[in-house]
Amino acid sequence: IPGELVWLAEVESSFNAQAVSPAGAAGLFQLMPATALSLGLSLSPQDERLDPDKSAIAAAKYLAYLFGRFRDWPLSLAAYNCGEHAVLRQINNSKVSYLDQFWDLYSRLPRETRRYVPRFLATLAILEDPARYGFELPEPYAPVPYETAELARAALLEALDRALALEAGTLARLN
Repeated sequence: IPGELVWLAEVESSFNAQAVSPAGAAGLFQLMPATALSLGLSLSPQDERLDPDKSAIAAAKYLAYLFGRFRDWPLSLAAYNCGEHAVLRQINNSKVSYLDQFWDLYSRLPRETRRYVPRFLATLAILEDPARYGFELPEPYAPVPYETAELARAALLEALDRALALEAGTLARLN
């Protein structure tokens, strides 16, 4: 999928990995529970939608699937937002057979979705040329180095902080 789709996390959650919507979507890419399960993410005992790596991979798989189905990135984004069945319903309810791109269906889509796709496109335009739109963007933070550890059993993060001589709350913040 195009690398620019990583910015979907800005539109979905403002890059908040712990974001949870009133509708039940969660994580950076605001995956709904049923979608997450269909993509192989676990919701219990840990909600893997809140894992930045796992949710990014799941979102990329879902977006690739949607693009394979709709062959139009804006329409695929619309389906990501309001659901593929809602988009398919609008395509199938069309009196003509050529209404199969986002802008063709724009007026028939839910209000939030009509705002969602242009918001994503605007985000990309601003990132491409911030000064043109009156923005001065700071330099991005350097990636935080980390390692992933699989534990054989549950452990208190506070106890692990002490055992690893880390500042209290470090692992909770990073987990």
